Amino acid sequence: MFTKSRAIRRLTAMASVPEVASPQPTVLLVEDDESLRRMLARTLRCESFGVLEAENGQAALRVVREFGGSLSLALTDITMPVMDGLEFARLFRSLYPSVPVLFMSGAMPRSSQAIPVLEVGTHLLLKPFGPDVLIEAISALLNHEQRSAYRTTA
Repeated sequence: MFTKSRAIRRLTAMASVPEVASPQPTVLLVEDDESLRRMLARTLRCESFGVLEAENGQAALRVVREFGGSLSLALTDITMPVMDGLEFARLFRSLYPSVPVLFMSGAMPRSSQAIPVLEVGTHLLLKPFGPDVLIEAISALLNHEQRSAYRTTA
C-alpha cells in the first residue's frame, strides 16, 4: 500500500539526489519598460535561459558586478533614462569583451547614434518583435559566438 507518508519520504529522497547541472546560458536583460522587461524575461526563462534584469544601463552594471557568474549575452534597449544602451554597451564591453550585445529599439537610431549602433558586429532587433524572433536572434548570436571561440588559424 502506498501511504501519504511513504509518498512524502519517496519525494524527499528523490529531491535530495544531486542532479548534474547542465550549463544554462544567462542573458542580462536591460529594458526600462517594466511590463516589456517582464514579458521578455518570461519568454527567455520559458526557453531555459537564466535571466538577470535591470531597468537601465547603470543598474545593469551593478547587477553584473553582484552576479559574479558567467554571462552569455546582454540584451539591451537603446533609449533608456539614467544610462542608455549605447553607453551601457561601451562600459559592458570593457568589462566583458567576449560577451555579445544584442540591441533592441522601437525606431532606427538617429544619425548621431547610427555610427556606434551599426558598427560591424553589432546586432539590432527593431521593436515590436515576437518571441520567435527574439529566441532565433539570441540563438543565432550565441551559436556564432561559440563557433568563433573554436575557430583556429590555418
